[in-house]
Amino acid sequence: MPQKKSTSEHIAAGVVILMAAGISEKILGVLFKIPLYNVLGSIGMGYFNSAYSIFSTFYTVSLTGFPIATAILVSRNCAMKRIRQIRRVFLASLTIFIILGVVGSAVMFFGSDVISHIIDSESDSALCIRAIAPILLIICISSSVRGYFQGHQNMIPTALSEFFDALGKCAFGVILAVYAHKCGYSVEVTAAYAIAGVTLGHLPGMIFLIALKILKKQQYDLSEMGEDSSITSYKSIYRSIIAIAIPITLSSVALGLTANIDTFTIMNCLDAEDGMAQYGDYTTLAVTLFRLPQALIIPLSSALTPALSAAVSMGNSEKNAHLSRSSLKMAAVLSLPCAFGMGVMSYQIIYFLFGRANSTESIQNVAPYLTILAVAVFFMAILTITSSILQSNNFQKKPVISMVCGAVAKLMLNIILVSKFGIIGAPISTVVGYFIMALINMFFVNKLVCRVSVAALFAKPFVSSAVMAVAAVIFCKLISKALTVRFSLIATIIVSIVVYVIMLCLTRAIDYDDIGYISKKGRLSAVLCKLGLIRKKQ
Repeated sequence: MPQKKSTSEHIAAGVVILMAAGISEKILGVLFKIPLYNVLGSIGMGYFNSAYSIFSTFYTVSLTGFPIATAILVSRNCAMKRIRQIRRVFLASLTIFIILGVVGSAVMFFGSDVISHIIDSESDSALCIRAIAPILLIICISSSVRGYFQGHQNMIPTALSEFFDALGKCAFGVILAVYAHKCGYSVEVTAAYAIAGVTLGHLPGMIFLIALKILKKQQYDLSEMGEDSSITSYKSIYRSIIAIAIPITLSSVALGLTANIDTFTIMNCLDAEDGMAQYGDYTTLAVTLFRLPQALIIPLSSALTPALSAAVSMGNSEKNAHLSRSSLKMAAVLSLPCAFGMGVMSYQIIYFLFGRANSTESIQNVAPYLTILAVAVFFMAILTITSSILQSNNFQKKPVISMVCGAVAKLMLNIILVSKFGIIGAPISTVVGYFIMALINMFFVNKLVCRVSVAALFAKPFVSSAVMAVAAVIFCKLISKALTVRFSLIATIIVSIVVYVIMLCLTRAIDYDDIGYISKKGRLSAVLCKLGLIRKKQ
């Protein structure tokens, strides 16, 4: 009989699989926005993004709290070999998800006029909100199955379904937007067609997950576990799911409110038409790119949660602390170069993706927003990982405090800064909000889970990223006269990656255990040890 994978191997495989899917999803998301921007323009994208930001809040509820709760409970019962309890957890979560999806879709559909009026009394995004409302039920059903598979530390179904969602969204959204544009519909109706394509695009992912759950019913070797004699009632399971999910959901909603705060304040603090155009440019060109690094961090968080939950249920505090510190270090290693690179190359990145649809002046106006937002990339990464650590250790309520404090700070700053200085106040308040959230979360992790040395975990990746950024600026200036903006950016990215990897090795930012954490069976660790790039701990 083949040996089971170790926890680190499960995490390594899960991170790689989800990261590949996340990167593909983000790339498709950007590719989706480019032709969509060409069709809708700044004002049309304002309608599209205003409805999409409202949906994102409901989407966060259905995709975070309850799937994570399902994954945590399934993981704990797997560790204790309680087969029938796992089945009951899945059925209970599916019931909750269906109810949540129906209610959420109904609220968005029938309350679209009210929601649209709250966003901006002088604009009409109600049609867009109604077009995206049914997606909540689709996502809720998908999320229940994803939580079940993630609880078994199997990330492949989640990764593939997310890829199908992104591919379907890109295809259907663009096709319907082009169709509406050719028919001569107004910009509001064309935006609604585009967002209806997003709804249709999530059907393939849901169908795939349902089919896989049915076809792979006996996927796991449950016979090794044996039957558990004690079975918890469905009522108790519902209580457990809700007790775990509600704090996680509240913290995620508070985090999701940052986008809605921008929507409400920008629309109401600026002139209606001008505000819609600026909002469309800001959210499409800057915010879309700001969210790209999440494709590297969320997979780390998703794979970490069930592994930590299993360690906690078995009382393995040493493994819990090791996984927590390694995850934080890897979050820094992945997010800091993104933050520095995006900060110093903001104009080139926006021009590379959206240059054909925008004037040079428009890109120059938006580039500073992305430079400011880049600072928040690191804080967002630390916030994501620390939230997973706290939630897995039964401190689900702590991230709620962090998120609420950050959201309140962002709201207050948005009202002051956007009114006084214009839309540039939005990215500034976002940075401050994420910083506050990450700082409070780190305090809770240090106090309640394990001691974390900021200098030991973050200093070397920070120095490596700073050197990389300086090299990128110098190299880009040297070749910019000989190459176009697009080709110079590609060359600069390649050089930056090489410089960053060299710096990580020179500073020994990653040790043997960290590489073993992300590489199955330590193969990469052994190779790097032989090359003298890392040292094996004695």
